[in-house]
Amino acid sequence: DVLMPVMDGWALFEEVRRRPETAEVPFLFLTVEGDLPKRLRGFHLGADDYVTKPFAVEELHARVERIVARREQVARARRGDEALLGGSVAHLAISDLLQILALNGKDGIVRLEQAGVEGAIVFERGNIVHASCGAARGRKALFRMFGWSEALFRVLPLGDRVPERTIEGPATNLLMDGLVSLDEWNRWKETLPPLDTVLSLAPDARARLSGGPMPPRAALDVLARAREGTTVQEALDGIPIEDAAVAEAICALLTDGVLRGGA
Repeated sequence: DVLMPVMDGWALFEEVRRRPETAEVPFLFLTVEGDLPKRLRGFHLGADDYVTKPFAVEELHARVERIVARREQVARARRGDEALLGGSVAHLAISDLLQILALNGKDGIVRLEQAGVEGAIVFERGNIVHASCGAARGRKALFRMFGWSEALFRVLPLGDRVPERTIEGPATNLLMDGLVSLDEWNRWKETLPPLDTVLSLAPDARARLSGGPMPPRAALDVLARAREGTTVQEALDGIPIEDAAVAEAICALLTDGVLRGGA
């Protein structure tokens, strides 16, 4: 638990991980503090999971079982007696699979397929260097696949060279950013209109925008597409910014009356 007397959960975690004989012990934070900054602190420290009270006992059991299974997969991969060849994200989440490959410094291509849509994530020495998902590339594609819950995956050899480089930065940072982006997407998609909704500019859009601060880049891209008429899905697919930012921009512009949505 995070809230403990004398030594809180953060300090206990750091002490346990500091000692070589206990550094591999799995850690799951349990706390009433459910706000995102504290949750991210646990992930930044290297925690395996984070559960907010109140919780269902079945959920806690499932999370513990997933942590133990993931650690066993990591141990087998380190021993070299089992290759990570394929499976379903219903049993091994995409973020967990990518963490395993990153921790072990692997080269390879993760091929994913869900509902007829294909995706790929390329690793080089444990670093994610490229991702594609339909027409999306780079971080946008990577973060979109974080939301896939029914995909099948295969881990294939990388081959002689990386086919394309669209991503830079440590894999741990990308995984953290991806989880944050997924949280934001899940929040905004609840208020996002249906994906086939046609977005267009309101007659007084210019007046509503004048005098205010410069809209963020995602909003400018949405406005540019709405001038010609675009669906929500087309905006999400065509704008090379993460889906969460595009969804936020669409919702904000609709709320402000700058955009109209129709059939």
